[in-house]
Amino acid sequence: MYKVMLVDDEMIIREGLKTRIDWQAYGFELAGDYANGLEAQTAIVADPPDLIISDICMPFVDGLELAEFVHHHYPDIKMIILTGFDEFEYARRAIRLKVSDFILKPVTAKEIRELLKQIKLEMDDQRQLHHNIDQLHTQWSQSLPLLKERFWEKVLTSGVSHTEWEQHRLQFALPSLSSAYQLVVIEPDNDTITDSSTQTVPPVPALVDSLSSIIQTILPAEWEYTSIVYQSRYVYLFSYPSVDHSSTPAIFEQITQTINQFYQLSSQQIDTSFTIGLATGCTDITDMPQQYEQAMQALEYRFLFGTGTLLSFADLQQSSSPIPDIDWEKEIVTHLSNNDLEEAQRLSAQMAQQMITRRTSPTECILQFRQIALRIQDWLQQLGLGSILSTFVNQPQWLTAPTLQQILQEWFAVLDHVSAHLNKQIQINSQQHIQKAIYYIEQHYAEAHLSLQDICSHVLMSTSSFSQAFKQYTEVTYVEYLTRIRIDKAKQLLRLTEYKFYQIAEKVGYTDPNYFSSSFKKHTGITPKQYREQHRHVKELYR
Repeated sequence: MYKVMLVDDEMIIREGLKTRIDWQAYGFELAGDYANGLEAQTAIVADPPDLIISDICMPFVDGLELAEFVHHHYPDIKMIILTGFDEFEYARRAIRLKVSDFILKPVTAKEIRELLKQIKLEMDDQRQLHHNIDQLHTQWSQSLPLLKERFWEKVLTSGVSHTEWEQHRLQFALPSLSSAYQLVVIEPDNDTITDSSTQTVPPVPALVDSLSSIIQTILPAEWEYTSIVYQSRYVYLFSYPSVDHSSTPAIFEQITQTINQFYQLSSQQIDTSFTIGLATGCTDITDMPQQYEQAMQALEYRFLFGTGTLLSFADLQQSSSPIPDIDWEKEIVTHLSNNDLEEAQRLSAQMAQQMITRRTSPTECILQFRQIALRIQDWLQQLGLGSILSTFVNQPQWLTAPTLQQILQEWFAVLDHVSAHLNKQIQINSQQHIQKAIYYIEQHYAEAHLSLQDICSHVLMSTSSFSQAFKQYTEVTYVEYLTRIRIDKAKQLLRLTEYKFYQIAEKVGYTDPNYFSSSFKKHTGITPKQYREQHRHVKELYR
């Protein structure tokens, strides 16, 4: 429903129009009627109508003056002029003021009705046009971020020409074409260990605002910049106006210092951890794909140098100093198999440092750790302990850590895990070997030439390992244990038999009776003869 206002100094005409026209039937409602243009102006300001039907000749403000007011202040309001003067000048002024129609009095109700039909169609078309324009504007506003992102994707991946840049400069608020450009990519850090499907930390609007605020504070006046959030990273492009070729290095040095200052300030003022990748800079906008690739490669070095850092592509090229080649896989596994956990961990840390020095890619670093883990698993399987490392190898979430240092810490935990199980298994195996050795000693103690080497050969252990394990298990040395067995057996023979002393010595493994007597007295405090005399009553009981 459109609102219509009637303006005429003759009340009879106003009343006739109000009563003889069914306004609602034609899509209108009366918004008021006024006797002159001055009253109408006040009403229009308070509540603008959609259509005004006005006489020309009125006191204070006539119809054409009212039309001029409407034309300048409310151009969307349509206006019909009624007049009793058929003069060209009036018509010419009405056309200039874009009056919808100019009708001579007297006018009939039928003419007004026909005119309302025509005006309503025009107003419907105009309303639909405005609606369509509003929809287009809304759609444009909604699609602008996507269009901007697609444009930047082309800038950063395949490149754009100078013409394309200029065509989109105003649309996307781009800086003017310049002679020096510096690209920076900022990525929020994710310091947690996740599975491989985890995506990059999403951008935080507050972080974007904080970064831009700091940049605006410290950026030299000559530099322009623009930014875009692309693939969850913040891309900043700094540009410098036309400059001669000889001063370009100094210009790049200036912006590099500014970015360093920005990094220092943002680290202090922003709680969110992020890493900055800095390209080398270029002099042509068409080189942006190469610059973006450099910045992204610099960000990859975060794996080696840690999060929350400023990484410049120019400073991160591979070291030219000679580095000795070491078979880390063999060395680490060898020391771990010898139960030397400390050395295995020290070698692992040394390997990680060499990866940093050589600027080894994250993929190659992870592959190296995984190969060592597989080698250790193969060795454990040969020992019947393959399950110890299966979880780490088959579900290696520790290899998804965002930095080499975190992977190294997780790797130390892997080595600790293996070493702990090895020690436990070694202890179990050692106990079984010692029990077997004790049984062998008890069966062969009478052999005069029974030696430590004989026992170790029987249980398949080295003399050093056996001696250490035997002492831990029995709390005495092998020699002490063998001597104790022989003396105990000798006591038994002294108590229960009439064997001669030299015979007893031979039966318990001594070839020299005197040495037997000396050893017996050393362990019992008395000689074999005295011991037999003290225990003679025992022998009497068995007769």
